Amino acid sequence: MSQQLQLVPPLETRWVTFLNELDGRDGCVPGHSENVCKLAVQIGRTLALAEAELALIATGALMHDIGKVFIQSRVLAKPTRLSASEWETIRLHPALGEALLTANLFEDAVLGIVRWHHERWDGRGYPDGLGGAAIPLGARIVAAADAFSAMRESRPYRPALYLDDAMDELERTSWTQLDGDCVGALLRSLN
Repeated sequence: MSQQLQLVPPLETRWVTFLNELDGRDGCVPGHSENVCKLAVQIGRTLALAEAELALIATGALMHDIGKVFIQSRVLAKPTRLSASEWETIRLHPALGEALLTANLFEDAVLGIVRWHHERWDGRGYPDGLGGAAIPLGARIVAAADAFSAMRESRPYRPALYLDDAMDELERTSWTQLDGDCVGALLRSLN
């Protein structure tokens, strides 16, 4: 197990089962959540965060897409553009994930990461339209890690980006979609 994943407290069997189910579903990239976890911890280490905070970020990163277990595979795996109603369904996964983890007594910091990892620095994200520093740091870190990981993975609707192209896209979205400090930390950790 990698050093980053060692930060995650042992998960109950049911959570491992949920994560494995998500990894195996059509349209979900195997290992995506684990990769986001590793990248998020790299960002946190580059930002000199304390180990206790890194552990919460690692757990939130690992669980960030858990709400997708409630989304139909045909929507997740659709190889073409999503319809407006399908897009609205996808946009439910952060709140669904938060509700699932809230009912199971996960820490508030983890819940915030799961709920707000699709918020944007400019306030145009979802589910709540938070912007800037109103988005908790853990969620901003996971957003950067998730964006980079998604760019580097082939998806049903597009091929993976080359490393240089993904890094350029991160820089382009810095201070609009993503927290520029988190992007800078990610880029430094990749070099």
